[in-house]
Amino acid sequence: MKRKQAPQITNSSWFPDSLTRCVHEFMTWFVNKVKAAQPFMPVIEEGLQQADRIVVIDKKCGAGFETVDRLIDDKIKRVFVNAENFTASEEGLYLSVNSFHQFSVDEAKDILKQISQNKQPVVIVEGNNDSLWQVFGMTVIVPLTVLLTAPFVKPFRFERIIFTYLIPVLPFVTFFDGFMALFKLYAPKDLDELTASISTEGYSWRSGKLDNGRGGKIIYLIGYPVG
Repeated sequence: MKRKQAPQITNSSWFPDSLTRCVHEFMTWFVNKVKAAQPFMPVIEEGLQQADRIVVIDKKCGAGFETVDRLIDDKIKRVFVNAENFTASEEGLYLSVNSFHQFSVDEAKDILKQISQNKQPVVIVEGNNDSLWQVFGMTVIVPLTVLLTAPFVKPFRFERIIFTYLIPVLPFVTFFDGFMALFKLYAPKDLDELTASISTEGYSWRSGKLDNGRGGKIIYLIGYPVG
């Protein structure tokens, strides 16, 4: 498997929660501003053909489900399940947005195994991949955007200003964590390797990449019961 379990600063216990919150809020704000979650919708809508409600795999890492929430019909019920102690006991479309890379191989396999054995559909979508354009975006464009937009990110926080301009911790952390995230991504081949190791009869898997409309790609995995 190409994917690696690389460390990220915002996952470290020693890094202040207030600064982790600033990083996550920036990523969510940025994704919403550039409408980077829009390319996820065809895959999510395909998954919703298999269920009438969404079960969000709730993993706090910024730019997650909140970036697609406003794009989904308000009539569709949302249920949130804790990713830290995951159990696939709910019925509905299990959905992970920009967060599946945070799970180790064993955790990812267990999540997919539970969902498939419970005969529920699942959609995994990630906005990043290992293309040169995405590497450039995460390591150059995004940190520069942190510097240029700190006063405008909502909600406004004084610590965001202090740790962007006076003590430039946030630009560095955003750069470092974004770069490390590229190593942690599950490419389609990695996802295929995960699902191939799950023996669930009557369940179909498909992974791949789709154009994001900006010269890059999104990564997706969709699974659902058949027959």
